[in-house]
Amino acid sequence: MIGAVFYIECSSKTQQNVKAVFEGAIKVALRPLKTKKKPSKQRTCAFL
Repeated sequence: MIGAVFYIECSSKTQQNVKAVFEGAIKVALRPLKTKKKPSKQRTCAFL
């Protein structure tokens, strides 16, 4: 698994779906990034 956002088959020889690949890449590049918020770890004091 490469973690791709989408998959489009294309052919540079016949130019099939080449435009769709570039349009998809532009749409993904312009989308805002989804950030995962990690739960904050509360630090506690430990007396030994």
